[in-house]
Amino acid sequence: MSNDAGSKIIDVEIAELSAAGDGVASAGRLRIAVPFTIPGERVRVRLDPGRNGRVFPALLEILRASPHRVRARCIHFGPDAEPGLGACGGCAWQHISYPEQLRLKTALVNRLVGAAIPGAPRAQETLPATPLDRPWGYRNKVHFVFGNLRFGGRRHDTTLVMGHYARGSRRVIPVRECPVHDERGNTFAFRARDTFTSAALNAAGADGGVLRSLAVRVGCHTEELMATVVVSSDSDRRLRTATRRLLEEDPPTSVHLNLHERDDAFVFGERTRRLRGSERMREEVAGASFLMSPPAFFQTNVRAAEILVGLVLGAIPEHSHVVDLYAGCGLFAIPLALAGHEVVAVEENRLAVADGEAALRLNGVARNRCRFVARRVETAIASIRRADAIVLDPPRDGCAASVLQQIFGRLRPARAVYVSCNPEALAVDLGTICAEGYRIRSMQPIDMFPHTAHVETVVVFERL
Repeated sequence: MSNDAGSKIIDVEIAELSAAGDGVASAGRLRIAVPFTIPGERVRVRLDPGRNGRVFPALLEILRASPHRVRARCIHFGPDAEPGLGACGGCAWQHISYPEQLRLKTALVNRLVGAAIPGAPRAQETLPATPLDRPWGYRNKVHFVFGNLRFGGRRHDTTLVMGHYARGSRRVIPVRECPVHDERGNTFAFRARDTFTSAALNAAGADGGVLRSLAVRVGCHTEELMATVVVSSDSDRRLRTATRRLLEEDPPTSVHLNLHERDDAFVFGERTRRLRGSERMREEVAGASFLMSPPAFFQTNVRAAEILVGLVLGAIPEHSHVVDLYAGCGLFAIPLALAGHEVVAVEENRLAVADGEAALRLNGVARNRCRFVARRVETAIASIRRADAIVLDPPRDGCAASVLQQIFGRLRPARAVYVSCNPEALAVDLGTICAEGYRIRSMQPIDMFPHTAHVETVVVFERL
């Protein structure tokens, strides 16, 4: 059936999930990805024509629901969003029961790895980092973006809003709640929004607007809370008045102002000014102390990070000489050193290295067993002469072929641990590693981000 605008309405069966977490169906020769669906469902979709023969599916109706379909917890979620609020793009799977989410993530890893390596061992069941009946409040990093909502006919009739981007766009959806965030971070963020609104501040992009986003780090095993306000300019007197008021009203452990002048996709700019409190926030993971600067990367879900660290520690034989590549601030390197290993940690981000070196001073015996190298992995790996074990935690695209060759073709460690945040890239790299004479000893998915298709996987290799 078609409508007058050239769109087509069809009924389809959802057969599987894409790597992005959308349901996949076939319509003749066409394979379409339908958001907010579950394998086994029959649904009605509208196919809107796009350029170059592409079509854009929109879910219209669930004709036969999966037994795993549930009502979304958040009022801003996808097709279940309350009228007038708009659909937030932050979560993709709140319509799926949490035990089924875990099963689907295990199946996704098995399908992608099995396609790349026929006969590969099966992954173990995905480990949750939250109670099965309470997969909420897990994000220790709370992040909201600011936007301007037009309320009148005139150009300047706008009001400040804070929320998340709509799915597939840069349009800000104002939010009243975010149940995946740590509630302590939400409380501060919404108070900051109200303070900025009362100061008549606007988001960057409007005339005179300066606010870009707000990042709030909440300690999982400490009481610390670090807030960073990201702005396009710090010259507005109203901004200084508003931040001063935030510092006076139940102030967090530390508050920072980050200047991000360019309109790009990066969250933070290059300059950060401390307004109050310590320069770095302290966190505890697996018995180790860590320090993080406002714009530096640290795992968003600290309890899931503890699972990752435990798996890595358990995979390394005693008293090993370990090389930790893409080491960040030392999430694995510092606990490995505390456990008695000699560790070389390679990381190109100098801010992360500075955080790691500062954290070493808090970790006693680890100071003499861990050394950071502030270089790109692709260039540093050639100078490494010995590695009993390798830890790899590469970016989302996986490892460069030259890095894999240096590790598994030249250094040939007896044991290697690959921590992946992208099963598609992992599957490609596993094929290369196994071809160099290694076998998969274990493959353990971890649910870092419930209600999304994201899955972290720890793979342990041993040399044949």
